[in-house]
Amino acid sequence: MDTASSAGRDLEELVRRELTAAGFTVEPSLLPADGGLGVWHDPLRGVIVTWGNTAEQLVKHATVRNAVQLALRTVLVRAGHQVKVEFDGLELIITS
Repeated sequence: MDTASSAGRDLEELVRRELTAAGFTVEPSLLPADGGLGVWHDPLRGVIVTWGNTAEQLVKHATVRNAVQLALRTVLVRAGHQVKVEFDGLELIITS
């Protein structure tokens, strides 16, 4: 059994539950839709969280993007996770 993969899937499920409990819509697939969150495990980086919006909308509504990013980070950090922001805030990477 690959314990690293198992641990990554466990962390993904934990992140999904925590974000859902906080009131976010977590999509069942990798790709977020209609403002929901995409959450998946990347074995090389950790658990990835993205917010479902087009790049144009994210640029146009930077204040909203920043508010959502802050809310996501707050929920995850308070739950004890290490969170890193990548791609100018388009992805959050959770490593533990």
